[in-house]
Amino acid sequence: MTRHSGPSLADAQRTFAESLSIAERRPDGTRATARETAEKLVAITFVEPVLKRLRESDGAAPPFAPGPGERQFRALLDARVAHDVVRAARLPMVDRLAHDLLRRSGGAPTPRGADGHA
Repeated sequence: MTRHSGPSLADAQRTFAESLSIAERRPDGTRATARETAEKLVAITFVEPVLKRLRESDGAAPPFAPGPGERQFRALLDARVAHDVVRAARLPMVDRLAHDLLRRSGGAPTPRGADGHA
């Protein structure tokens, strides 16, 4: 029985590269775009691997063990949960990454502690 390992490193890098290319296509370098890109990076890099490990360590016995459908789609669920966790947590790491992305893109830097949300 093969275990679905979720998104590969190449897939994660491609997703992040796509996020950066979206930011580069926007000439205004908006705070929202920088924050969204930073959230994706943190979710893919830090939260998804933790969720994947938690699911893999689940030793539930039938009938509580995941079925074939759940095993097939768990990577998608992990990605969504990771994104939701990062967005809701308002992590300082995301603020810092967004600030650095704006600074490097030539946009107006986000003030320290500001997250671009109302």
